[in-house]
Amino acid sequence: MTEGDKEMNRLIKFIALAALVIIVVIVGFMIVYNYIKRKNQEPDPKYANDPPKVIADIVHGNPRKVDSKVYVREGEEYVPYIVIKTDNYGENTVLLMREEVYPKEMMFRNCNIYGAGGSYYPGSVIDDFMENELFNMYSENMKKIIKNVPIKIHTIDYVSGLVGPKYIVFETIFRHVFALSLSECNYSDLYIEEDIEGVYIHDVSEYPINKNVWLRSDAYGGDDTLASLLFNGNVCSERVFISSNNYVRPVFVVAADNQIKLVNKIVNGIDGYIFIIDEKG
Repeated sequence: MTEGDKEMNRLIKFIALAALVIIVVIVGFMIVYNYIKRKNQEPDPKYANDPPKVIADIVHGNPRKVDSKVYVREGEEYVPYIVIKTDNYGENTVLLMREEVYPKEMMFRNCNIYGAGGSYYPGSVIDDFMENELFNMYSENMKKIIKNVPIKIHTIDYVSGLVGPKYIVFETIFRHVFALSLSECNYSDLYIEEDIEGVYIHDVSEYPINKNVWLRSDAYGGDDTLASLLFNGNVCSERVFISSNNYVRPVFVVAADNQIKLVNKIVNGIDGYIFIIDEKG
């Protein structure tokens, strides 16, 4: 055997050994990963005999590892909402976000009734739909526990392109059902110079949807015909005309101590939680 042959054999052995080491490392990593994943999916033992009783018990990431959905009546149908913890709208509250968009496309605003400022949120088509039409689809008991919370929006001056020390950027309005802001979805592009103040709600990004969803932030840029929206968890790279048709993904706020119960086969044979107060009579 020549020296060249010996060198080749050594190289082959080295490559084989390296490949074996890599395989062992990958297998070991997968074993550890799956173990950690299983552990994270296992409920905390101290809750074994303590099922969820209030809505705060099933927030996203809850230690009981139960599904973070509550079913809310819209008319005669129960619709799933994701239960999210945030202090953006007050302490000891939870945010409920519709799991899917409402199945109806709509404009942000159907006409520029303000002259300048067509992307002003109050009185827009989406605002009117959520605060009035959708809110009235909830049961009378459910409407009693939905909080009328202060939400920050851009002022009419700001969306009209009026800036400067004498102009106010933000104002506060009260709403029961509303759209999230851009900053709450952890984005600040779309030519928005001053986004609506709000703490990023991380859990929102855990539930992306493949739809164009209107937000309440204005896509400022001196053009009052543009507003902002979210697409599949990512903000579109361009502003969108307020006359275009897109969807809404409503959110609302309730006190964290509202009581819930597990109901068998609530929708499509699936067990799920509902508010006790929202149970059909």
